[in-house]
Amino acid sequence: MPLTVNDVIRHLKYDEGSADLDDLQSLLDAAEQAVKDHVLSKFDAENKAQQRAILLLCGYYDKYRNLEGEMPTNGFFLPQPVLVLLNPYYVPLAI
Repeated sequence: MPLTVNDVIRHLKYDEGSADLDDLQSLLDAAEQAVKDHVLSKFDAENKAQQRAILLLCGYYDKYRNLEGEMPTNGFFLPQPVLVLLNPYYVPLAI
C-alpha cells in the first residue's frame, strides 16, 4: 500500500489533531518525487525500502525546512541514509 500523510504523521511522531496535513502532504509529495527521480523506472510504491527512504526524507525535509547552515550535506541532493536505502534501485543516467 502506498504511503499516506497518516504514515508521515506517525513517522514524525506528530499528534494527529495538531498536524498541518497540507504541509505534511507537500513533504510526502516532494520526498516521493525525489525518490522517483532517483530510481526512475525501478520505483515501486509498495517497496518497503523505498517507503522507508521516503519517510526518512520527509523527516529530513521537516527538520531542515529553512535550509539552516548546519544542514548535513554529502554533495548530493539526498541524505546519505536515503541513498543507502535506494542504492539497489539506482539507475545511472549513463553507463
